[in-house]
Amino acid sequence: MSLSPVALAGPDALLVTQEWAIEQGELKTYTGVQRYKVGGVGEIEGLIQKLSRPPTPAKWVFTKDRGWVAVERPGYAFGPQNAKNAYLKALQEGKKEFRLPVAYQRSSRGVVYWHTLGVRELISEATTTFYGSIPSRIYNIAHASAKLDGVLIPPDTTFSYLQTVGEISARTGFREAYVIVGDKTETGVGGGVCQTSTTLFRAAYFAGLPILERRPHSYQVGYYSPTGLDAAVYYPTQDLKFKNDTPGYILIQTQVRGYRTTYRFFGTKDRDTTWTKPLVRNVIPAPPTRFIVDASLRYGQRKQIDFSAPGAQVTVYRTVTFDDGRVVKDSLFSQYRPWAAVYLVGPTPPPPPKPEPKPEEKPAEPVPADPLPTPAPVPPSDPLGPDDPATSP
Repeated sequence: MSLSPVALAGPDALLVTQEWAIEQGELKTYTGVQRYKVGGVGEIEGLIQKLSRPPTPAKWVFTKDRGWVAVERPGYAFGPQNAKNAYLKALQEGKKEFRLPVAYQRSSRGVVYWHTLGVRELISEATTTFYGSIPSRIYNIAHASAKLDGVLIPPDTTFSYLQTVGEISARTGFREAYVIVGDKTETGVGGGVCQTSTTLFRAAYFAGLPILERRPHSYQVGYYSPTGLDAAVYYPTQDLKFKNDTPGYILIQTQVRGYRTTYRFFGTKDRDTTWTKPLVRNVIPAPPTRFIVDASLRYGQRKQIDFSAPGAQVTVYRTVTFDDGRVVKDSLFSQYRPWAAVYLVGPTPPPPPKPEPKPEEKPAEPVPADPLPTPAPVPPSDPLGPDDPATSP
């Protein structure tokens, strides 16, 4: 009596996997093999349903051995009958394994797409920190960063922060946080967006791109160390602009994690950039500490939102060396005013009620003194005593 092939434990199924990547600016294909046990032809459809998947767009990831690479995972599509036929053929031939017939599906935003645009490698990155920020400021940082993530800058075009992020208002999802208005720190919609413009500016500056419009903050903000590398924006009048003069597109990738935000530029690297330590001149001491009442804090609680900073003139020098031998040198100048430390403090509680006055006490009435005793009468004495001499006429 012969057993039906359906009942036999047959050969293992082999799936030849593929992964496509951009590594060090070049397209790469990585191939692997995955093995699956198959108990019979009746298990084939369940297996291929498990393995089927759609393609995923290429994503830039960091690996310890290869650095920053763009990785694309293909989709897997199977024909059930083709898979069953391959299994039965291997079973009949007595083979221990068979290759699953599979069609690889590519994403429209795969590595070939990015490579064609010139987005081939990491060209710069910048990180800033915002520890100590209030929740609404942290929210605004994440909100603005999401608007910048995935933005493509075509070659030979000017990037505008305000045009890209758009209107900064409550209507567009921004919240109130502390902002610098003149020489005051006060609440305003969009507080914290300058954290994103500063991080973006540094990524552009470190990439060696021409900076077309940039303005420093009024004072040296503690979040933006080292000094002299910040960029303030204010909708709709104060912008950050730079030009993409590289051979290809530039892809912006943003990341907000904990109290750190990191922006990375991916493109075609055709230059090296170096910059000097900030040169600080004409330092002016910081003024006395300022305190701002915040009703959300408890009495006695305080939170520092600004750090004292001396006024100064700061210059950073940059050298950009191109692959074709050109060398461009420039300087970045910032003028900062002296600034006081600022604390949010809980409101002062109302003074305790005054104690009720005690009823007035009437003065005690005087007690009359006892009358003096009347002295006893004294009898009169003789006018002349026996011993008094007589007076002659």
